[in-house]
Amino acid sequence: MFKLPKIAALSVALVAPLAAHAQCTPAIADADLIDAGKLQLSINPTNPPQQFVDKDGKLQGLNVDLADEISKRVCVDVELVRMDFPAMIPAMKGGRIDGMNTGMFWTEERSKMMWTVPYSEQSIAVIAKPGSDATLASETDLQGKTVGVETNSYQQNWLKKLNETNVAAGKKEIDIRGFATASAVVAALQAGQVDNALVVDSVGADLVKREKAKEVLTGLGKTRTTMAFANKNVADAVVKAMDEMQDDGTYQALFDKWKLSPLPEGEKVSIAGPGPSN
Repeated sequence: MFKLPKIAALSVALVAPLAAHAQCTPAIADADLIDAGKLQLSINPTNPPQQFVDKDGKLQGLNVDLADEISKRVCVDVELVRMDFPAMIPAMKGGRIDGMNTGMFWTEERSKMMWTVPYSEQSIAVIAKPGSDATLASETDLQGKTVGVETNSYQQNWLKKLNETNVAAGKKEIDIRGFATASAVVAALQAGQVDNALVVDSVGADLVKREKAKEVLTGLGKTRTTMAFANKNVADAVVKAMDEMQDDGTYQALFDKWKLSPLPEGEKVSIAGPGPSN
């Protein structure tokens, strides 16, 4: 029997009931799944409106809706397994989940570790405490600041490269503070532990809307966000489902619903990168 990974804050949500698949043929073979009949994808619901937990404790957001729609089209139940981002890649490589559905930024390095399927665009925002008079002319002005960021994230790597560039140019070093989740990053900012925080743009916009932060800079490090899978057959089935969603308008409708950025017009969802070598 499949055993859930022993990871903090772990829980499972079934996004499509078995009854929804009674009249269709699965597009993913049981042999390609960790647990027969279930596509198990990790999610970190701390990044609204991509994925979050509502006041009733239910998973909501773009990636939750995408998982539900994919489930219907591949005719396989999708289980969203909640865990912190740093645990996700090890969990997938260790054979404990089938893939990741958490709005991860695509990088060439990641595309060599797993089958990556970019499906949207996203960037980074720099935020400060609400009511702060902090201003930055550009990201270079983060020199000398204490900045909070999610550990093992695209935004942390982006910040490290910026810091290296600053130091090489004779500027002050950025004091980078890593935290396990985006929620912890924001909590540290609000507690005054850091001067600024780096978050996903959509998260920053949501925080500003709720008067939890002030946006200082936005649109940094723009790139694609991706789902990722351990098995190419699974990735191929998801790509086919997403392409169908693009063709019939469901894809755009979901992005409009959550006010997030899809891929550029005319770009089809596909596997990007070479995938794992073994």
